[in-house]
Amino acid sequence: MKRRFSLALLAFLVAASGLCREASAQGEAALRPVKDNTLYESNTGALSNGAGDHLFAGRTRQRANRRALLAFDVAVPEGATLDSVRLTLHMSRTVGTGGDAVALHRVLADWGEGASDAPGNEGAGTAAATDDATWIHTFFDTGLWQNPGGDFSPAASDSVLVGGEGAYTWGSTPAMVADVQAWLDALEENFGWVLIGDEETTLSAKRFDSRENPDTTARPVLRLFYSVPTAVEAEEDPALPRLVANYPNPFNRTTTISYVLRAPQPVTLVVYDALGRKVATLVAAWQSSGLHQVSFDASGLPEGVYLYRLSAGGFHQDRVMIILR
Repeated sequence: MKRRFSLALLAFLVAASGLCREASAQGEAALRPVKDNTLYESNTGALSNGAGDHLFAGRTRQRANRRALLAFDVAVPEGATLDSVRLTLHMSRTVGTGGDAVALHRVLADWGEGASDAPGNEGAGTAAATDDATWIHTFFDTGLWQNPGGDFSPAASDSVLVGGEGAYTWGSTPAMVADVQAWLDALEENFGWVLIGDEETTLSAKRFDSRENPDTTARPVLRLFYSVPTAVEAEEDPALPRLVANYPNPFNRTTTISYVLRAPQPVTLVVYDALGRKVATLVAAWQSSGLHQVSFDASGLPEGVYLYRLSAGGFHQDRVMIILR
């Protein structure tokens, strides 16, 4: 007889399996920036746009670079595990005709947002105000970056190709999750990210909408997805296979499912929707012992809650994944 699972039964199967140490509930936090600003390339550090409607990243017609700063007060419930991180910005103007890479880097020093508010399209900036971040100042004009243009990690946490006007999302990547986790662990080191565009190509500058933009739907948003333990369960039997929680979760298109086999045996790994209908068979083969990983592409499925089941010999274990669009 065909098995059918309600949403409640999905949660029950995971909580009652007695094979994983913890059951968990999924949560999401949608955060707006607490400050943002643009670094306008200038030897004197005279320009900024702390209270402006827009942020800029890339190289202008005048061969001057722009870099956008954003910072968020990050928080998740106590005991939660951070699963994935996504940053969405709306790009509202560009001087170029093609796509340009815009990279996200973790900032390594504190910086300010003053009252400066550039006129017009804001691309040229305006006179820096007290406490504004500028190309050479962390806080105008009392603090300096160690390096003109900002102090940040040389390794990008993510990079996205930005073309025409519209919304763009960075993440989730392991580096972005690590950035946010580091801020959760040490709030005093939370200095946010800097967006760096293509600084080798003239006319690559992109204008993004800031936290002050009058269109509230276009303002930057950082989404944190996390798991909160809900129950402590029986200890794992080290002789049995083990199904590991997929990562990232929730996810938009692809996620990775991992499992450990203690001995060679026949294995099936199947995904069901919330009604218990089989939507994918990811594995149906004899496999050796050890760690196995499977990538699941859910691009053809609607968002929602899904269950995936590992069967190995007479062993069965279920876990829940969430697809978000």
